[in-house]
Amino acid sequence: MTLRRIMRQTGLPPEVLLDLALEMLDIASRKLSPSPIKRQAVGLGAARWRNVSPEERSEALRRAAQARWAKPRRSKRDDDSRGKK
Repeated sequence: MTLRRIMRQTGLPPEVLLDLALEMLDIASRKLSPSPIKRQAVGLGAARWRNVSPEERSEALRRAAQARWAKPRRSKRDDDSRGKK
């Protein structure tokens, strides 16, 4: 019934409308469901934080962000070995 109504409104044959509907369904399903690899990564990430309190999570993420942007520092041993060469 819906197909007939759309055929009347658009003037298109049923084959074209069905192809269009299948294409739209394919596009929508790709946008709604992530790829298996992304889905696995999100699942693992969620499992990692499942039993962690919000305070601990915040502290861990703060340390990770600081480590990411911290300048690399030379260790004392590296400085001593450079001076001897």
